Amino acid sequence: MMKSGEAKRDKCFVLRAAAAFLLIGIAATKAQGITLDQYLDQVKTDSNSYKGATTQAEGNNLEAREADLLFTPKLFAEFNTGHDGKPSQPKMYDRVNTETYSLGIQQQFEFGLQGKLSYQMQKTTFDNAGNAFTMSKYWDATPKLELTMPVWGGGFGRTARANEDLIRQGNYAEQYQASYQSVAFLAQAEAAYWKLSAWSDVVRIQEAASKAAQDIYNYVNRKRGMNLGEQADVVQARALVEARGLELQVARNEQREALRNFNKFLNKPATTPVDNLESVQYATLEKITVPSSRPGERYDVKATQAQLQTAKANATVAKERNRPTLDIYTTYNLNGRDDAYDQAMKNAGYTDTDTAYIGLRFNMPLNIGAAGDAKSGADKNVKAAEYNREYALYAQEQDWINLTQNLTDARDNLVLLGKIEQAQKTKLDVERTRLRQGRTTTYQVLLFEQDYSAAALSRVKSAANILALQTQIKLYQASPEEGK
Repeated sequence: MMKSGEAKRDKCFVLRAAAAFLLIGIAATKAQGITLDQYLDQVKTDSNSYKGATTQAEGNNLEAREADLLFTPKLFAEFNTGHDGKPSQPKMYDRVNTETYSLGIQQQFEFGLQGKLSYQMQKTTFDNAGNAFTMSKYWDATPKLELTMPVWGGGFGRTARANEDLIRQGNYAEQYQASYQSVAFLAQAEAAYWKLSAWSDVVRIQEAASKAAQDIYNYVNRKRGMNLGEQADVVQARALVEARGLELQVARNEQREALRNFNKFLNKPATTPVDNLESVQYATLEKITVPSSRPGERYDVKATQAQLQTAKANATVAKERNRPTLDIYTTYNLNGRDDAYDQAMKNAGYTDTDTAYIGLRFNMPLNIGAAGDAKSGADKNVKAAEYNREYALYAQEQDWINLTQNLTDARDNLVLLGKIEQAQKTKLDVERTRLRQGRTTTYQVLLFEQDYSAAALSRVKSAANILALQTQIKLYQASPEEGK
């Protein structure tokens, strides 16, 4: 019985220990909260906006490879069957039936040549053919080579190369715009994280300031009750309580707004609670190094370069399309005919029955005015794209100068605000010591507490401003090359 009781006690002890460890683990997990990196990883995983932008960028990057198809060989095949029942004169048959099979390869070359190499088999059958026909059914085998070379409008591959740029650069422009959206989205998410973290400190400071204001009011009101103070002091203290209460309410409203914004990037309900974010490292922010040079171009600026290339390609296509065209073309066929298809194929291997043509093909638009306007419009679009590109480069440089200068100023301000906060704290500590020595009044200490709270609040908001500015630097990170 004793052993059984001891075993039960041991078992209970083990269960209690396991439960204690479990509770400790849960508390530790809760205390750990969510770090910035974890938050950004969740944004990448849970935000449909971010996933939409990154997926679009990936899609545009892959779609740009459509340009590679313009100058690659293409396989083509064709089959058709039919009949022709028109009466012949003199009447030699009732109807002619045909079956045609074609297989070949065609390619557009960068220097303009268009080539097509094919093999065609055609079966011809005459219904009720007269005795004049040596074969009422036969096969035609025709190896065929066709070449076309534009030498004026679109000549020597100008249109083909422009179409390649049009497809490739158009997709790159969209890729860069989508990439900019995804990078900017993460920067906004990071700013939202630090805003929520900083506003926890703002609310805490405003709560302390509100409590200090209430203490001042209680103090002067008590003094007035003993006829040792003025009613004006009570009125002034009440106004201070109301003002600090309003500031606390505003801070809490801004904290709730920061929470809603925080959750928006995670696609979560707006009021989902969040605990234990990373704390703002004020001392570290006072020592940040502001980049001396811009790391790279923003994605939206790189998009303007691709848009300029697209405009140039589109202008080339428009100009070549509205020019007169002059094409040199040639065809060369070998011909074989027999009532058996395999023999027809053998007969097609001899040049004594070949067919060859060479010629010129010319087209010219007759509305010269409309063609000229179309060309002028294309040139203006290119000029507009050049202006947009130049302004984007200029604006990017100005934005970078403003960002780095604002970041430098904010860092210097934070250092000064840190010194002011420390001075106010020292002043408050000295006054509290004097109060214990009976050399000052409680009222004076409460006023110094207000000064200290104001200095601490300014420092927190300055740090939050630095963190928001730092996120903007990520927009200028060196971007990958096209197609990567």
